[in-house]
Amino acid sequence: MIIKILGILDIFIAIVFWLFGIFHIIPSNIILLLGLILLGKGLIFCIKPNITSILDIIVAIVIITATTIEFPFLVIVLIALFLLQKGIFSLMG
Repeated sequence: MIIKILGILDIFIAIVFWLFGIFHIIPSNIILLLGLILLGKGLIFCIKPNITSILDIIVAIVIITATTIEFPFLVIVLIALFLLQKGIFSLMG
């Protein structure tokens, strides 16, 4: 059950980050909060180190940094696609 909730959270963060990065219609405070949530989730699951938790931490740092620095379109799309696929796999599992 918790895996499905975290999967939905990943999908939500991916969509909101994509809207923020491409259209700039989401306030940066919301993106900062979602990045911190993703960072916390990555740090919690980093107890048992795996590549997904490490990538979560890296993606969270990029999302938090995106509130002050504008990233290229490709970086935004790759991060959003990573979170989307991770969320979909969580829902399927």
